[in-house]
Amino acid sequence: MEKVQWKVDGMTCSNCALTVQKYLEKEGAQNIAVSVINGDVSFEVAGGSEPTKLAKGVQTLGYGVSSADAAQQQRKPFLSTHYQRFLFCLPFTAVLLGHMFPAVHESAWGHWIMNPWAQLALTLPVFFVGMRYFGRSAVKSLRNGVPNMNVLISIGASSAFIYSLIGALLGRGADYLFFETSATIITLVFLGEHLEHLSVQTTQRSLKALMKSQKVMANMIAFDDQHHEHIFPIENTQLKVGDLVLINSGEQVPADCRILWGDVQVNEALLTGESAPVAKGKKDALIGGSVLGQGTAKAIVTAVGADTTLARILNLVKAAQGEKPPVQQMADRISAIFVP
Repeated sequence: MEKVQWKVDGMTCSNCALTVQKYLEKEGAQNIAVSVINGDVSFEVAGGSEPTKLAKGVQTLGYGVSSADAAQQQRKPFLSTHYQRFLFCLPFTAVLLGHMFPAVHESAWGHWIMNPWAQLALTLPVFFVGMRYFGRSAVKSLRNGVPNMNVLISIGASSAFIYSLIGALLGRGADYLFFETSATIITLVFLGEHLEHLSVQTTQRSLKALMKSQKVMANMIAFDDQHHEHIFPIENTQLKVGDLVLINSGEQVPADCRILWGDVQVNEALLTGESAPVAKGKKDALIGGSVLGQGTAKAIVTAVGADTTLARILNLVKAAQGEKPPVQQMADRISAIFVP
């Protein structure tokens, strides 16, 4: 089995991740892990399978695929984000919904908004933007045999639009006009997608801040031939197990250490969430990333790099984002029967 790791662009919600996972399962991939948080996708394929063919299939679903090491920074065009689409659709939808308020409905402006051709003109921009995203995604997913939620959204918005258009052409009156329904569906779903994307971005920022906190300067202790102690700054990424470090009050612990000398108060809120300082002394362990509130300590490095407590937590978080417990897998299978 060959293990493949990708960076997939364009996954903005859990439904996107589920679509990619369904496609890979359909193509025979195994041990699939899809993380909507950072766009990581990993899976295993048999020796005869071609990852490039799978990548093209994912691209036909509307997502960008690159290697795990490649980072593509491209300027996105207008209306490429759910927030921009929502802001574009909101004014048109708000005007269409105006006739539902009695004060507006009875005014001269309300009579104008009840005109079917005026409603059609206001709905067309929203419908075009909505179908440009939801419709294209729905068609691509159906073409690949993995229908997603956008199929239902497209059906709902299109049904209301087409029904209203026929009613307007046949002059059936206001009882056959549901243009605002089509526009509202599209606008509200864009809002929901944007809110979900915000939660994903918040998690991404937290993870990046946690990763950034791993890189700090350390005060390394060294001895010359006369056993005189010398202290010089060094990046904590250069530390090795067994190195001696000096940690002063207010400084961040550069790596997992064990105290050799000194009594300190340590803030371990980064890991425990508890801001109350913890008293530690000789032979006690210091966790990399925690902060010395009071005191000074000399310590010996016990773990560096990927072996530190903080690095292991980050790796566990990343792994958990792409894995699903058995209960969630069962829920996905059941929900797939009713909702793509």
